[in-house]
Amino acid sequence: MSPDHPPGLDLDRLRALLERERPGLVDGPLTGRLIEGGRSNLTYAVSDGAAKWVVRRPPLGHVLATAHDMRREHRVISALYPTSVPVPRPVLLCEDEDVLGAPFYV
Repeated sequence: MSPDHPPGLDLDRLRALLERERPGLVDGPLTGRLIEGGRSNLTYAVSDGAAKWVVRRPPLGHVLATAHDMRREHRVISALYPTSVPVPRPVLLCEDEDVLGAPFYV
């Protein structure tokens, strides 16, 4: 797989989801790369050439749902975002495993 299409990140499916759920957010072809150094959940840097986002998903293969709960992680970030705690702006939570093979959030 090329660096712009790392394992676990289907950029075409991600773009289709973002266009459907957040029309106008993406303005150009998506590229992505795995951010190295994580110990558990996979973290990708995604860009359309103008804007940048982070996508988080569980590791590839069999995982314990409670150990890699994207819903919980997204819920915590969403609750903290309007406070003074420095967290990224949550864009969306996708629980449809058909998109990337597991729940994930942007």
